[in-house]
Amino acid sequence: MSVKKRLFWSHILMFALPMFTYLLFSFLADRLSWLYLLQQRFSSMEDFQYHVRLTEHFSRWFTLGGLTLTLLIVNRFLSRGVLKKIEGSLRELSDGLRQLREGDLSCRLPLTEEDEFSAVRTDFNATAAQLQQLVEEQQQNDRNRQELLAGISHDLRSPLTAIRAYTEGLLDGVAQTEDSRRQYLTIIRDKTRDLQALVNKLFLFSRMDLGRNEDHPEPVTLHDELQQLHMVLEPEYAHKGMDIAYLFPEQPQSHILADPDTLHRIVTNIAENSCKYGATTLDIALREAPAFVSLTFTDNGPGVSPDSLPHIFDAFYRADPARNEKVSGSGLGLAIVSRAVRNMGGRIIAKNAQPHGLTLEIQLPRLED
Repeated sequence: MSVKKRLFWSHILMFALPMFTYLLFSFLADRLSWLYLLQQRFSSMEDFQYHVRLTEHFSRWFTLGGLTLTLLIVNRFLSRGVLKKIEGSLRELSDGLRQLREGDLSCRLPLTEEDEFSAVRTDFNATAAQLQQLVEEQQQNDRNRQELLAGISHDLRSPLTAIRAYTEGLLDGVAQTEDSRRQYLTIIRDKTRDLQALVNKLFLFSRMDLGRNEDHPEPVTLHDELQQLHMVLEPEYAHKGMDIAYLFPEQPQSHILADPDTLHRIVTNIAENSCKYGATTLDIALREAPAFVSLTFTDNGPGVSPDSLPHIFDAFYRADPARNEKVSGSGLGLAIVSRAVRNMGGRIIAKNAQPHGLTLEIQLPRLED
């Protein structure tokens, strides 16, 4: 029973029980007074009046005493019933707060009945759930930060080790011919380029993660941009053993708000990722929907395991640890793509293609015609 109902019935009983007690004790006092007077023998009228006054005093004090005792008892029990409800609810809240303070963020208060404290319990549970989510996100961020530092260390170590080794080889005179020295310098140059590309990606990723990326969005026709990108990328990746095909409906003219450089970066990073993991074909398809434009990339690579699929957009995440030793790269390409798409107000979806391969679908909001 709610506190409001308890108070209501308490007020009713606080009025009804004393009235009933008053009537009962008045009746009993009158009965006792008449029995007392009937048993007495009076010597005179003065003696009779004296006993009548005496019984009136007795009746008055008997009724008053019974009423006072009833009020005390009723107030005691009724107040206890109301306070017990309030104290029980406050005790639940206090125990819940103590458990939260001790680190038990899974603590929840029971919602067994509707009363004045139901809203407080609901707010407590919502606050506890939000606090638990924030703590879990903070823990996940800490793990991501540790993995990020480990990934940076790993990806910087390899080219630096190679640069140092070949530089020492040059200084020690290991490369004695002009061709071998030129080969050593070429390797040093390539490793330096890899380092520069990694640092550039790290810088871009950090700025995007902090929301400080300096994009310059403008209305663009996605079909025209993709055609130009396909003309540039198709011969480049043909030399790397991957065929890029661009599929589109008849003259799609949907406009989106985007930075052309960001679009180029998205397509290039996805193409690099497919080529890196051994895909020989990459199909880029454009589809228009009422509210968005869908851009789909499908390769014929090995695909991703179901457990790893939700994590491929995490920084420095490589889906298959067994093949990481054979695959070079920073692990930042798809993370940059994901954040770029998010900054454009879109979303990216990853799923395995059939019979094998990976499909990435990017949905970008259309501009009103």
